[in-house]
Amino acid sequence: MRSGIILFLYPLLAIVFTMLLSSRRRIDILVLLHSLLHIGLGIHSYVNRNSLLGIDDLGLFMFLILSVLYCAVAFYRLGYKDEHSVKDYRVHSVFLMIFVMAMDAATIAKDLGVIWIFIEATTIASAMLVNYYNRKSSLEAAWKYLFICSVGIALAFAGILLLVISQPQNPTLLVNRIDVAAISPFWLKISFVFILIGFGTKMGLAPLHFWLPDAHSEAPAPISALLSGALLNVALIPILRVDRLMRNSGLGEVAKELYLLMGFLSVFIAAVFVLKTKDFKRILAYSSIENMGLILIAFGIGSFAHQAAYLHILGHSLVKAAFFLTAGNALFIYEDKNYENLGSLLKINRGSAWLWLISSMMIIGLPPSPLFTSKFFIATALLKEGAYLQFGLLMLLLTVVSWSIVNVGLKICLGDSERKQSLNALLYLSPTALLVLASVIGVFLPSLR
Repeated sequence: MRSGIILFLYPLLAIVFTMLLSSRRRIDILVLLHSLLHIGLGIHSYVNRNSLLGIDDLGLFMFLILSVLYCAVAFYRLGYKDEHSVKDYRVHSVFLMIFVMAMDAATIAKDLGVIWIFIEATTIASAMLVNYYNRKSSLEAAWKYLFICSVGIALAFAGILLLVISQPQNPTLLVNRIDVAAISPFWLKISFVFILIGFGTKMGLAPLHFWLPDAHSEAPAPISALLSGALLNVALIPILRVDRLMRNSGLGEVAKELYLLMGFLSVFIAAVFVLKTKDFKRILAYSSIENMGLILIAFGIGSFAHQAAYLHILGHSLVKAAFFLTAGNALFIYEDKNYENLGSLLKINRGSAWLWLISSMMIIGLPPSPLFTSKFFIATALLKEGAYLQFGLLMLLLTVVSWSIVNVGLKICLGDSERKQSLNALLYLSPTALLVLASVIGVFLPSLR
């Protein structure tokens, strides 16, 4: 209980102090202290299970990922400078801490209604972060994000109401207290469809994925890292909590079929759009849609692919966050997101170029990336199930996305230029640390069974 109070009390106090500060450096230090407190409480909760407001294994897993990414983002911000006024930066930092608090509450909560409230809160807070640059394009992206995610959240709310209807006696939204023996299978199935599509919208799953490329293209690099590496995972939590109900009620196969349908559709959409996209941040956003689809496919296959799904969540979060932070370096150097206009990054800024190339290799699943192991087991599970057509289709789509990412990396990094530009060392530190951590996990990961 005490850990939970500290988790939410500090950022509330930090928000008050932030509104009084006129120094960007001091604001950054408050955010950094919040991130260090966050990761400290995460480690404490891992060592002493259930110490953080009774958080369970699923919530703790997502909480630890958020802790690592938030810490990386906080360090990155120390070296990330822009021309905004202190007033704008102060508001941005306040909404950043609110955004993290909302995700914290969603990971800890067990009640689906409470989870719904805080996921909706992440939408409002992160929309303000997406519109940080206050351009016409960023304002449009923020409104598009608000509108589409609000539609998704409304569908999820309808699903939650249907879940209540499915319980004729003693209805509750605490999933671990729902009596599966008394639940109505008919209403539970309908409820799950609404919840999957609703929260799947927030995950960036097709067919309501349209907000994600625009939001990532316009958001600052640290925010893109948190949106892709943390928020998409948090939106998956309520789906997995209701998935347990589906399996315990004998409706697991229905859930798996829906996972496979939306998963393959998401990977297909990503493969199609990534081919004609020139904005490198949008390409990374479509890669996030692809990886969310892969995670859903893994849950749909079941068996040992279920464990591969959690590994994929972890690997994608670390590598994609590093990639977005590296993309922030490239955008700072070129001030242009169209990769066809860029080049010679190896000559201009060797550190950022190597980070880009390594991120490219790891996000497509080459060793020592943990995504190599997760993709291998997902593909193996498809073959074991005799789904040869699905296996072939998945391999084709992944090849298309991988080719596009590698092609972009080579165009940006190769070329000859006399220009040189150095960056603050902290802009290399965070993505490097995330990639090293991902590599360590990929090399020393125990076997999946």
